[in-house]
Amino acid sequence: MRTLSLLLLSGALMTACVDRDYDLSDLDFDNVAIGDENSEFRIPLATVQVSMDEIAENGVNIEAIFREADIWLPSSEKEVNLPALTGDSDYRDGLIGNTIAEMRQNPEKLDGVVRLTYEKYYDEFAGAIGIEESGIPLEEYTEAFKTALELSADEIETRIKQVASDYLRTIDIEPVEYEIGHIDLDDEVIDMLSDNLDPEGTPDAKNTLHIYGSISSRLPVTMRLEPVFLPSDVAFEITVDATKEENAIPSTQLYADDLRQIVDGATIRIPIALEIYYRDRGFDNSAKQQITIDLRLVKRGGLKLDI
Repeated sequence: MRTLSLLLLSGALMTACVDRDYDLSDLDFDNVAIGDENSEFRIPLATVQVSMDEIAENGVNIEAIFREADIWLPSSEKEVNLPALTGDSDYRDGLIGNTIAEMRQNPEKLDGVVRLTYEKYYDEFAGAIGIEESGIPLEEYTEAFKTALELSADEIETRIKQVASDYLRTIDIEPVEYEIGHIDLDDEVIDMLSDNLDPEGTPDAKNTLHIYGSISSRLPVTMRLEPVFLPSDVAFEITVDATKEENAIPSTQLYADDLRQIVDGATIRIPIALEIYYRDRGFDNSAKQQITIDLRLVKRGGLKLDI
C-alpha cells in the first residue's frame, strides 16, 4: 500500500530561522521581512514510503524477480552488473555457462534449476528431456532431466541457455507513481516562501527555494531513480546505493509556480534503473516499507510577510 505522510509545519518556519537576533523597531508592517540574504529556513515537506510490492514488473515484485534470477546465476557471482546482464550478451552468456558448470558439481544448484523448469518452463523442457506427457510427478521429471543432462548434454544445455537468457535480459522495474493530492499548506505560508524569490536565471541568486532530502533503502540492489513532480518540471536524479544507510537527494531549485503546483496536488513519477545486485546482502522482509524518501524545503534569503 502506498503511504504518503505530509509533515508540513508552518510553525517550523519560525523555529527553523537560524543565526540572528532581530531588531523589531524598524519593521515596516506593510511589507515585513524576516531575515536577510544569509538566512535559511528549513521545513519538512513529505515522506514517501514504498513497499516491496510497489517495486515490481508486470505484477511480480522485485524480490520474486531476483529469486528466479538467483537460480539462473552462478552462486560464485556475488555482485551482478545489471545493465550488463540485460544488455551485454557475452556477459550474460558467461554467467549462464558458469551456472551450467555448477549444476554438474553442486546438487543443490541442479535441483533448483530442475524444480524451476518443472514449475514454470515445463513445456519448454519436456521435449528436450524425452517427456511427451504433461503433469508427470516432479520425481519422474527430475530423473528424466538428469538423464538428459548426461546423455544429451548439448540439447539440454542449449535449452537452459535460451530460457535463462530470455529471463535475465528482461529484468526490469516499472516506474512508480504517487498521487500526492492537495497539501494542506496555508496560502500565506506559500506566499512567504515564494513571493520574493529571485527570477529564474538570476546570477548569484540570494533569495531561493530548493527541495532536498534523503532516500534510504533496505533492498540489496543499487538503483538509479529519476523522480519528476508532474505537472511541474521539477525533477532530479539520484543513485540509491544499497551499501549506504542513507543517500542525499541533490538540492533542486524551485520557483513560485513549481511550489504551487506541488502543493495543489502533484504526481510523483519515479523511473527506476537497476544497477548492481548485491546477492550476499539478501532481501530484508522485517519491514513492509523498503524505500523511504524524505523530502524537505529550504528557503534561503529573507521571508516576506504582508501584514
